[in-house]
Amino acid sequence: MELERNWKPYARGPWLLILAVVLAFSPEIMASMGREFIFGDWFGYLLALLALIGGVGAVRESRQAFAVRITEQGITWVKGTTTVEFAWSEVSRVAVEKKSNAGKLEKPSILTVWTADNAERALPPDIELTGLRGYQVADLRNVKQSSQQVRSALRQYGGDRYSTVAN
Repeated sequence: MELERNWKPYARGPWLLILAVVLAFSPEIMASMGREFIFGDWFGYLLALLALIGGVGAVRESRQAFAVRITEQGITWVKGTTTVEFAWSEVSRVAVEKKSNAGKLEKPSILTVWTADNAERALPPDIELTGLRGYQVADLRNVKQSSQQVRSALRQYGGDRYSTVAN
């Protein structure tokens, strides 16, 4: 099974860029309507800069390669130009967990691969516990496949390494 990115969370990038252009020209727009820009020109330019930074960041993130493949050999994670492969023999546990700062009502959505080895990988672990390294490979809210499909593939290929207990 291959997880594909759902583009909805990344759709805000173009809107932020449009907002940046509008804010950059807001003093001129207000002047053409016979109004004065109350906060001063600098405020519009500052907001435009913030919207531009946010928009460029969102567009860059949405254009990065992303893939997670769950197969009988293991889990392959592609993030940008980096590929990390986790063979099932190297995986201690794989689980769908909550974010560490999530509230009590939030449902588990982070696909985390836990390894016990000390092998250096192309990407650093997101979480390190005593003897374990956790790699948060995908947020299931941002992929096209349903959470149930992912869980089914993990049960099928991961076997006893798939932990159904959510934190």
